[in-house]
Amino acid sequence: MATPPAPRRILPHAVMLAATVLLWIAARRIETGSGGRVGPDLWPKAILGFMALLCIYEIGRRLLARDSEAATGLVKMESGTVAPRATHPRMLAAGIVLIGGYVAAVPWIGFFIATTLFLAAFTWAGGFRRPVAVAVVSLAGSLALVVTFMRIAYISLPLGEGPFRAVSLALLRAIGVS
Repeated sequence: MATPPAPRRILPHAVMLAATVLLWIAARRIETGSGGRVGPDLWPKAILGFMALLCIYEIGRRLLARDSEAATGLVKMESGTVAPRATHPRMLAAGIVLIGGYVAAVPWIGFFIATTLFLAAFTWAGGFRRPVAVAVVSLAGSLALVVTFMRIAYISLPLGEGPFRAVSLALLRAIGVS
């Protein structure tokens, strides 16, 4: 297999790196007045920093690879051939719809409930069909995110409306936030 020219091999990662730099510049404008403590302004910058490092790593790896197979990474099979890429347009469409629904639902039903439902539905739509495992992972993942955001990063999350708000407040009391 012929090796594509270097600019073509690194283009996606170079574009992502440029976007990361622009987002970093925008993130520097976040002012929280946290008085020297870790605040919500740290987290976007940390994620963007990791994203930039990953882009730089991929650009370097692709520039140093002698052929296109050397830059395939995890898709390379033991036989030395590159695994065909499967496409799943229905899964992609379901994922996009679920993400849109999640964004719309969070203010109404609260972060914890919306995230639990989203993780379960996204996992199910992705093809993992073990109900008990899906439920455990969804609940544990949502709880881990709530604890991380509210107890470690001090970021307030949407509580929801009506009975959903009551569930969110009870959860916060249980983990010692409110």
